[in-house]
Amino acid sequence: MKKEKHNRSFAWRIVRCFLKLFKRKPKFIFLGEGFKDQAICLSNHVGAHGPLVLELYFPKLFRFWGIHNMNEGARARFKYLSTIYFHEKKHLPKFLAFFISIFATPVMGIFYLGIRLLSTYNDPRLVKTFHKSLEVLKKEQNIIIFPENSSDGYHDVLKEYFAGFYILAKKAYEKGMDLDIYNMYINKKKRIVVVDKPIKFSELLKLNKKKEEVAEMFKERANELGSMNFNVK
Repeated sequence: MKKEKHNRSFAWRIVRCFLKLFKRKPKFIFLGEGFKDQAICLSNHVGAHGPLVLELYFPKLFRFWGIHNMNEGARARFKYLSTIYFHEKKHLPKFLAFFISIFATPVMGIFYLGIRLLSTYNDPRLVKTFHKSLEVLKKEQNIIIFPENSSDGYHDVLKEYFAGFYILAKKAYEKGMDLDIYNMYINKKKRIVVVDKPIKFSELLKLNKKKEEVAEMFKERANELGSMNFNVK
């Protein structure tokens, strides 16, 4: 399959250049080799900061996994932002979450349309996510996944990782793609992204662990990455 030169529209690439005027580039600190052209990259979310920083400065072509509500029109997006994101996850009062969502809904619509979000689901429709993700990987592009359980908000010390990334890597392996999996931790205050050395899915299989155990392993390692100290100027 022919590799794409760009996977964002020309109009969105112009918008990205504008956004870079207001969002400084973080320093990527690699503990191993740099990103490859066909991999799964895991990251903490840090609210809206993580997706925005990676969209602007991630050095490879990629697509995000993200909640399906953001792709399903203004009404679904507003409901998600007002009741779940701003109220339950960001812990804002209901009236303030409602007010902010009025303005955030169209802005976030532009953002998620621009990044061509791959919708994720908590039901059998997740099969569609895996199918589309495999097509992206076949084009030698990366998939960025935020696997943390953020039901009670976003935390500096991560509490739980979901195992969807493991299932995707397994399906890719069955299609002949032994993917590298990168573990990242975004530190907003220090403006750094710590990137662990990648591990191939075939190496994970040798550990003979359940997918939930692998997810826990990556979560614990992400917390270790977040606690590391670096001299960054």
